[in-house]
Amino acid sequence: MKSLVTIHEGRAANWALRLVAGAAVIGVMLWVPTHGSNPLIDQFTNAFVLMAAAMSLNLLLGYTGQISLGHNAFFGIGAYATGIIVSRWGWSPLVTFPIAFIVAFVIGVLVSLPALRIKGIYLALVTLALGLVFPQFIKWRKLTWLTGGPRGLDNAGFNFSKKRRTYEIFGWNPFGDMRGQGAKPFYFWIAAGVVVITYLVCRGVVKSRSGRSLIAIRDNETAAAVMGVNLAGTKAMAFGISAGLCALPGCVSTILTNNVVPDSTFLSIAGSITFLIVMVIGGAGSLWGPIIGSGLYVFITQKTGDWSDEKNIPAIIRPFFSWAKTSPGTGIFAVTLIALMFVAPRGIVGVWHQHSPRLMRIVPRRAGTGTGTGTLVDTPVDDTVAGEL
Repeated sequence: MKSLVTIHEGRAANWALRLVAGAAVIGVMLWVPTHGSNPLIDQFTNAFVLMAAAMSLNLLLGYTGQISLGHNAFFGIGAYATGIIVSRWGWSPLVTFPIAFIVAFVIGVLVSLPALRIKGIYLALVTLALGLVFPQFIKWRKLTWLTGGPRGLDNAGFNFSKKRRTYEIFGWNPFGDMRGQGAKPFYFWIAAGVVVITYLVCRGVVKSRSGRSLIAIRDNETAAAVMGVNLAGTKAMAFGISAGLCALPGCVSTILTNNVVPDSTFLSIAGSITFLIVMVIGGAGSLWGPIIGSGLYVFITQKTGDWSDEKNIPAIIRPFFSWAKTSPGTGIFAVTLIALMFVAPRGIVGVWHQHSPRLMRIVPRRAGTGTGTGTLVDTPVDDTVAGEL
């Protein structure tokens, strides 16, 4: 297949492309919290929360092939870890992140024990039960003293009172006066930091030897076992890391709202379904798939949030949505998921990988050949070899 542009990995054009892409991302990240409106900052912050949760599920389902419909429970563990520690004991919300990760990791490993013997629809049912039981467990009257019962917990985030207008980091105040709406950039950076950490952990796992073991288990468990992969240990590790990472955006959600209640969307089974949908639409088994899917989901739901009033629907598509009398954002995403399963089962990222070589091809750098002095000598690279950007 001929490409309009061919770029060789490791050469000047490839590095220039990386620098331009990196500068664009950094530019957007700096512009939004400093010059963007409050609704725009909220939109990005909510997208970051969903991105981190979807990436954690992608590590388990996309790379290991283990179906989980109970990740809302791990998200809730993070949310309630922050809520309990801050509201009951007065600790800083930032301290709750590692605690939530450890608790969710341990519970994830314990939940993975049934996964050692079952898979497919049976594993989905086990995790579905976890997702359904968690909100009811939080409401249990014998735990009301800790979780607040059906009412949840208040004052579970940062307390920027009149006496405390700033939040300094080793004497440096990068956020200014954070009373009222001024705290939104601060929350933006917390959510962005969780996304970066989650991405780096997932990338580190996927690119490592353990990541190759995960993919081998996903493709063929029997073959993976024959090649020496420790199925039990690898599955438990994947489940634990995925659960721990999913708890981090749960912590952020509590910090954003300053409270946590058991009936919130992401703590119910609807949260797990949402994580699954955005992951599949973006591209399961891809590091960028959950990021793209989450951004698209938040954008659509925000833009269609006021479409319950048919006057707010653009005239050209009003006949298709005015009958619902409710916001059609989730429905649009559900229809998109069904359509993608027929035309692009690998999601948006899969479509990009399939058709992008027509426009631009990144030719991977071939390994050098050894010489008598032990140095590596570059060898010609066939321009027909395709690589991923």
